[in-house]
Amino acid sequence: MIVGTAGHVDHGKTALVKALTGVDTDRLAEERRRGLTIELGFAPLVLPGGLTASLVDVPGHAHFIPTMLSGAAGMDLVLLVVAADEGPMPQTAEHLDILSLLGVRGGVVVYTRTDLASPVQLEHTRQTTRQLLEGSVLSDAPEAAVCAPTGEGIPRLRQLLAELLLQTPPPPDTGHPVLHADRVFSVDGSGTVVTGTLTGGTLHRGDTVQLYPGSKTARVRSLQCHGRAAESLPPASRAAVNLAGIEAAQLHRGDTLALPGTLTCTDRADVRLRVLPDAPFPIRNNSQLHLHLGGRALMCRCILLGCEVLCPGETGFAQLRFPQPVATHPAQRYVVRFFSPLATVGGGVLLDLDPPRRGRCDPVRLERLRILADGTPEERATLHLNASGMHPVRPTDPAPYRAAGGIEVGGAFLSPQGMEELCRQVLLQVQARPGITRRALLGLLFPPPARREAAFLDAAADQLNLVREGEALFPPGSGTAPRQDAAVEAFYRQAGLTPPSNAEAECEFSGGPAAFRQAADRLVRQGVLTQLSRSYRIHTPACRQALELLRTRFGSQPFTLAQARDALGISRKYTLLLLEYWDRQRLTRHIGDARTLS
Repeated sequence: MIVGTAGHVDHGKTALVKALTGVDTDRLAEERRRGLTIELGFAPLVLPGGLTASLVDVPGHAHFIPTMLSGAAGMDLVLLVVAADEGPMPQTAEHLDILSLLGVRGGVVVYTRTDLASPVQLEHTRQTTRQLLEGSVLSDAPEAAVCAPTGEGIPRLRQLLAELLLQTPPPPDTGHPVLHADRVFSVDGSGTVVTGTLTGGTLHRGDTVQLYPGSKTARVRSLQCHGRAAESLPPASRAAVNLAGIEAAQLHRGDTLALPGTLTCTDRADVRLRVLPDAPFPIRNNSQLHLHLGGRALMCRCILLGCEVLCPGETGFAQLRFPQPVATHPAQRYVVRFFSPLATVGGGVLLDLDPPRRGRCDPVRLERLRILADGTPEERATLHLNASGMHPVRPTDPAPYRAAGGIEVGGAFLSPQGMEELCRQVLLQVQARPGITRRALLGLLFPPPARREAAFLDAAADQLNLVREGEALFPPGSGTAPRQDAAVEAFYRQAGLTPPSNAEAECEFSGGPAAFRQAADRLVRQGVLTQLSRSYRIHTPACRQALELLRTRFGSQPFTLAQARDALGISRKYTLLLLEYWDRQRLTRHIGDARTLS
């Protein structure tokens, strides 16, 4: 679990962290000189019963709200800190709004500096704080009153946190680890190290990760959590990731590490947007806002969908447009802030990462967004299946997809319409290219690696009653043709670079000349055989290997017919057949009595 602090500046968050963990998270000289937290701080938190968590200390000053947002993005639980002698202050309220927008699941309200407050002051602080918390995620949160310098109340707070951790289920492991970098540095002898809060899935030593929003990849050389080495780290861990294959200068705070291909880079997203009840102004269509997403802070333009203005307390749909692509995933939470006055005004979740730019009042679009935001699991599954077309989806929870009528193969799903279209495309390709291999068909229909699609292609082949000969696929009812094709291919494969003439081959084939000619013609159309001349065919891989052999032997240097014959180890007759075929294909060209490779 990730437990974070929140609250107004000078209310004792860092002192509380030190009392709980023994770690002073104000590690910068400037922080110690000013007595003010500027950067995020981290410490391991050991609780009664052997429970452990990671504690994140955030700045409380209004100038450092962006830093607080980057630390709060991965919090599961929070310690909302309120000074007993002062009561809730402006940043207490703004931090509480941010916690609500980011979906923090619960926490403890901690009244600090009890040594400076009378019993009457403490009770007044409790009452005003409870009024502030009404309707929030912390409305029913337990309370603790502590004095960090003396340790008074700390044991009870530890016990409350332990009970809360036991009651809170761990975040689900979706299999897609994501880490937003909050520090990047280089260590002598080890190289680049990135730290951040790991969410989404488990990260393993040896994994290859992509650095978003770019395309660079690196290997996880080692992992640590609070200085302890680990072979793997689960979600909701503070992670230090030592990367091989990339320099520290190529990474920046706010960049994201994830498995290759698991995040989407986009310059716009349709979102649900909730405007805070105490926002100083409404959000109008085409407003410019500060966006905080994961560990990044950037400008965005807000296009409202279906309305012209969202007033404080209202919720609607919008499209956020970014000046440069951001890497994200659906359902990621975000926060938006005004420019002037600089204040948190709202936030929500990302719904669609590839939305249209036009049609902001389209009722079909608005209904789709409603289902994505508030629909039943079955409705969302139906929407997801229909949008995926022929590309299978593998959900973490398959039950809604089964209920939606999805066709399941190996834990992945297609809609009935998607399966029907896949069958149609498979049949078209197999009829146009009888004998096409399964691998070639996958390459025509899907981008690699197409692991999920391969299982559905096999299911489509069975549904269509395609004839199989090894990896080759033929239209239904192909009869003996596949076996004849396989026999003819084997015949030419064995002949290598010295095939018999067509007439000689027909006489040797047990199925008869007509069957041999039909099979050979099909194999030529498929590219399995190459027509060297009117009288000779050759196995295409043998022809290609011969050309590569000459490239290796001669490169760009001229060579004669005799030199080519010696290099290939075949007679002059077959060497000439090959060279004349390559001449016609413009793979070789004459220079006097010699040739060169193009």
